[in-house]
Amino acid sequence: MQYHIAVTDDDSINLKAAELILSFNGYKVSCLSSGEDLLEFLSGELPDLILLDVHMKGIDGFETMRRISTMGIASKVPVIFLTADNDSDTETKALGSGAMDFVSKPFVTSVLLLRVKNTIQLFRLQKDLTQEVREKTAEAILEHERNERLTMQVVKTLAGTIDAKDKYTNGHSSRVAEYSAEIARRAGYSEKAVEDIYMMGLLHDVGKIGVPDTIINKPSRLTDEEYKIIKTHSMTGHEILKNITEMPMLAVGARSHHERFDGTGYPDGLSGSDIPEEARIIAVADAYDAMSSRRSYHSVFAQEYIRSEIEKGRGTQFDPRFADIILDMIDEDSGYTMREKVISADGEDTHGSIDDTEKDDEKFAFLSMLEAGGIETAEGLKYCMNDVSFYAEMLKEFVSGAEDRETAICRSLESGDSEKYRVYVHSLKSAAKTIGAQKLSGLAEQVENAAKNNDKAFIKANNDELIACLKMTVGGVLMAVNMYQ
Repeated sequence: MQYHIAVTDDDSINLKAAELILSFNGYKVSCLSSGEDLLEFLSGELPDLILLDVHMKGIDGFETMRRISTMGIASKVPVIFLTADNDSDTETKALGSGAMDFVSKPFVTSVLLLRVKNTIQLFRLQKDLTQEVREKTAEAILEHERNERLTMQVVKTLAGTIDAKDKYTNGHSSRVAEYSAEIARRAGYSEKAVEDIYMMGLLHDVGKIGVPDTIINKPSRLTDEEYKIIKTHSMTGHEILKNITEMPMLAVGARSHHERFDGTGYPDGLSGSDIPEEARIIAVADAYDAMSSRRSYHSVFAQEYIRSEIEKGRGTQFDPRFADIILDMIDEDSGYTMREKVISADGEDTHGSIDDTEKDDEKFAFLSMLEAGGIETAEGLKYCMNDVSFYAEMLKEFVSGAEDRETAICRSLESGDSEKYRVYVHSLKSAAKTIGAQKLSGLAEQVENAAKNNDKAFIKANNDELIACLKMTVGGVLMAVNMYQ
């Protein structure tokens, strides 16, 4: 099924970015440039989701949202607010007005896609929940085998949703569950106990649903504060699962799989046999998969290295009994099949051709010229799925609208309309950040704040510099684009 998204933003570059990202990923997209256009559109058609900018010319996002609610549409179509504001008050007001979520601009592709996908699914789940409950209640007795199959499917789906938060670790929960079950089987557990541990492995990271994607996917070293946030996932998982009274050990696995055998783990600092046995099994399996699969900060490690790390942690990080079992499993795995499969799109290892090399050289030269002109290309590419062609489209869109931006900013300043001036500068800030023009974006943000505070002296002193910086940015982009097409 193709979902239909209505994107409303008065800035053409944001509309273009959203349209490219969403349509590339299979969504039907309708682009609207004002709140008034959206309301007219909704009078004839209801999309599956609305992306609504906060700051727009004409009626702003909050007033548009109020009118959508008055029309009775808010109960039928979920709304995600968009803004380049950095303050929590805007986010609070957006969510308080009835929106289901909030996405910052410029768009981070993975975040936008996950928020859109999850919001549509959650909204449909909420709508269908009452009917689903009625249907299930009407079934007096369900066959035990069907119940178990359904439960496992739900658990696997949930585990997959959690893994999808980290673009590098899809399948992590399933692999941890498989390794845990095999360790338990070799340790002499009953089949029922092995099945229980398998399910505990599937849900051991459920608490990561409460950790921001930006932290989970961060490619560099975490700060102390970010690491503290990551560590909360064990307790969050426990809180989520503790009410499943039919399987109380699910919550135990989520809570205790980061305890260490020597007592230096978290969240409770348990040691030795005080750590639940099932959690000790999952801890070994989890560590093994972390090393034998890709992460944002490393690729798949060599099997010999993983073996040495497990041996090193035997008796300190890991229960020696379960460490020995997985060491046996490693020794038996002569083909190193017990790992994440990293395969190219055509199923083979690829090597760049001469043509590919030439294209790569051209791209490098294009990006280098942009950087020489003051554009931080790494920042811009981040918002364009690291696709240079997509990035070039965004640059062209920025350049094509630059003259209109300049005219609108200057006219609103001359007329003394401070609110329009602020909105136009806000839009420039967001557009500049999208292409990686950090200096221009930063200056626009300073001027926008001055407009908010009615600091006319600052605006008068810096508006000419803002326009000059815009022209300089456009000149640098045009030179690179025209030279490398």
